[in-house]
Amino acid sequence: MMSRLQLVLALSAFALGGQPRPVLTKADFRNFRFAFPAARASSISVPEGVTWMDTNVKNTITLVNGRFDFDRHDPSRGPSMTLSQVHYGYLTMRGQLDAVVVLDYHTGGSAQWSYVYAYSLAPVTPKLLGWLQTGDRASSGLRSVTVTNGGFTLDVFDPRERQSDCCSAGFVRSSYAWRMGKFVPLGPPLYGRVEEPAPR
Repeated sequence: MMSRLQLVLALSAFALGGQPRPVLTKADFRNFRFAFPAARASSISVPEGVTWMDTNVKNTITLVNGRFDFDRHDPSRGPSMTLSQVHYGYLTMRGQLDAVVVLDYHTGGSAQWSYVYAYSLAPVTPKLLGWLQTGDRASSGLRSVTVTNGGFTLDVFDPRERQSDCCSAGFVRSSYAWRMGKFVPLGPPLYGRVEEPAPR
């Protein structure tokens, strides 16, 4: 029997696309394999800005119940990845449901940044369309991400308005659209103050 969430997603796909398409019901992102930049956490440096990553990267990590620990024997000692957000919408075409998934990387210290993955929810298995790495907290750390019709909008904290390592008074908003098999920027970045509400 279809759950209430699955029914809502199916009806949304029909209403927006005109033609119903299969809604993926097996995308369990809490227990899912994600691309990752390196096999060892020690080889990853603290990022200072937003970087688009290679979709053909071979290294992966697998979340279990929404978490991956790099030191499985003593999770408290090492870095970890946790599932932070999942947003559903229409990134690529009307009627084809997609998802944007956010994982947070915890160093075990004060530094923290995010990975944002965009997936097409194909009938068999999710297909990675693109992914990016944000900066650390005030240095282009993730503020919010919103799925739009045909793309997504990313807000990161503005390093030029940095008040400390943790905090910035401003943000930078970039919008991306799916064009010719990749995400491309929609115009120049926009700048705002953090007291302004994040997009929903």
